[in-house]
Amino acid sequence: MPKFVTIGKSKQFYDFLKNEILGGEYKPGDKFPSIRDLADKYGISKITVNSVISNLVTEGLLYVEQGKGTYVSEKKPHSLKSKKMIGVMLFDFRLESDVEIGLFNGIQENLKDDYFVIPYNSYDNVEMFYKGLKGFMELDVDGIIMVPPASEDYDVDFTKSILFKDVPIVLINRKIPSLKADFFSLDFMKSTYRAVKHVLNKGRKHILLAKHESPSIGIEMCEGYYMALEESGIFKDRRCVVTWRRDGEDAEDVLRQHIQEVDGIVASDYFIYKARKVIYESTKHIQKDLSIIGINDTVYSRFMNPPISVVPYPSMEIGKAAIEALTDRIENKRVDVIEKTFDPDIIIRSS
Repeated sequence: MPKFVTIGKSKQFYDFLKNEILGGEYKPGDKFPSIRDLADKYGISKITVNSVISNLVTEGLLYVEQGKGTYVSEKKPHSLKSKKMIGVMLFDFRLESDVEIGLFNGIQENLKDDYFVIPYNSYDNVEMFYKGLKGFMELDVDGIIMVPPASEDYDVDFTKSILFKDVPIVLINRKIPSLKADFFSLDFMKSTYRAVKHVLNKGRKHILLAKHESPSIGIEMCEGYYMALEESGIFKDRRCVVTWRRDGEDAEDVLRQHIQEVDGIVASDYFIYKARKVIYESTKHIQKDLSIIGINDTVYSRFMNPPISVVPYPSMEIGKAAIEALTDRIENKRVDVIEKTFDPDIIIRSS
């Protein structure tokens, strides 16, 4: 059984399935294996398989019957020569993290017929990030949408040297200094400000902010946090601002050091979920003694008991904005840079 590796995994799998179809392995009218079956059989993520199947449908090799499945077409495939190839680099395709799943779906659902995407998972690793960029350039993609690594410790000059040609780029959440690119993100400063104000309005005075390890996002969250405290005349105790790793492995240790001194928490819902044992084992009762606001609104916020109030990350909207901006730059040769941050309302639940 073939193995599909490196940056070209999506392209390799596409070529493999295309050759299987054109070589007669699947006959016209045959029902094609499901995305789940293909993912399990070849050890490839469902997102990659879905992208490849979508491209085969667009090319005319496959067709979909609503409610029945995907079938091998009798029509000759359309030429891909006129199609535009978009590299999409995210770093968390795990199904339980629906922020990046939402980003990818927002891109895919708003993709024009004459475009297709090559997804790449950098696993939030700088070396994988470099490798992905190199791969995109080798594939000669027409544009790139990417979420840079959270650590932000990439070499800016080296990154720019990899991007040796003027390819349109859209960045999400984090900018790369001096790199000309459109930019879309949650407004982390306003979102944190709104979250802290909401907790303060519940009469809380000792609020813990667990900020993201990403330096630029952490700075924005602190600005919103301190602004809300200052407006309310609350003493700014910097000991109540902590940083947690994105893998969440230190969440319990971080919260355990502060849980008895605070009556409010503003943090990623993933951090809160990972540290839930500390909350449940403390003397703090959510609602009565402790108010919580999560940032993102992934499934973790609804798995809490009780479900926590959140500032949702508008992943579908950002994905849509990203692909629309990229196609506009490709098709209309736009040179000005678009920057937009999203400022969603709090979803009030039980915390």
